[in-house]
Amino acid sequence: MKPKIHETIRARRLALGLSQAEAARRSGIQQRQVSIFERGGDVRLSTLLKLAQALDVELLPVPREDTAKLESLLKTKREPAPSTSPPSLLDRYRVKDDEEPSNG
Repeated sequence: MKPKIHETIRARRLALGLSQAEAARRSGIQQRQVSIFERGGDVRLSTLLKLAQALDVELLPVPREDTAKLESLLKTKREPAPSTSPPSLLDRYRVKDDEEPSNG
């Protein structure tokens, strides 16, 4: 089951270590609006946008037919692309923890 937006917002607030009062202060809304929303109640879209911005959350409208693809992409653990550029001078001369420095 997908988390609902109010659950995501609450989880983000808690992950940031913010109280409802602090999240409300940062977003310029009343604490009771945060409480109402986090319990699944209705708030104005403008209120949600302010709260999301204060918590650094993007609200991304996605057409329903694209949600499965997007969810799949988000679940995929992508490996970083291999670097095709040559190592920097710093990388070439860096001494690793288990190596002795060379004198040359």
